[in-house]
Parts: sequence; C-alpha cells; structure tokens
Amino acid sequence: MDYEKLKDITVLYVEDEDMMRESVVMLLKRRFKKVLVAANGLEAIDIYKAENPDIVITDLQMPVMDGMELARQIRALGSTPIVVVSAFNDDSHQVPEANGRLLKPIRKNDLFDIVLDCLSA
Repeated sequence: MDYEKLKDITVLYVEDEDMMRESVVMLLKRRFKKVLVAANGLEAIDIYKAENPDIVITDLQMPVMDGMELARQIRALGSTPIVVVSAFNDDSHQVPEANGRLLKPIRKNDLFDIVLDCLSA
C-alpha cells in the first residue's frame, strides 16, 4: 500500500483507555499530518465540529458517549469516513454508519490499510 498518501490527512482518534490511546496516537503521528484525540464520543463530536477531520477512528465501548452514537452523529453531519475499533466481532457490535472495522488488538498495517481503503472509496 502507498502509505505516503496519509501524510496529508487529519485523523480524529477516539479511545477511552489511556494506554491504548497513547500507543495508537504515537503510531498515528508517524504517518498522518495531524492527529486529533478524544477520550469519549462527547469530546470527539466537539472536536469533529471544530476541526472537520478527514477520517474518524473510534473505539465502540466508551463512557459518556459510545462509538455507535458518535458514528450516528457524525453521519448526520456529513460523509466523513468512520473506522470502528472493537474487541468484539459479533452482530450486536456492527455499526451501519461505519466505513470500516478493526478488531483489537490493532495491528499497524491493518490500521493504515483500512484508512487508505476508506479514504479511496
């Protein structure tokens, strides 16, 4: 894959677990132009409205506002690609508004590949 295309992209990453958030943000900062970070969906929707990122990567299970509700609200505002990250791969954790899905633990190449796929769709 041509990861060079990612250098002009602004990504909003939403994750409530501190250690997971910090490790993925370090990874994202190596590839993306700008990385915006939120710890829950409510923070994320405010950042989304203010910054208009190119793509949103969100965990599903979070306090305050979960990833499903965040995806619904983002979809109501526009067509920004959304990648959902979850430890679960069953029907109750499917998000119709999402353009892509990643299972935890996140693998670096899977993350970048799905972002490229979503942005080129």
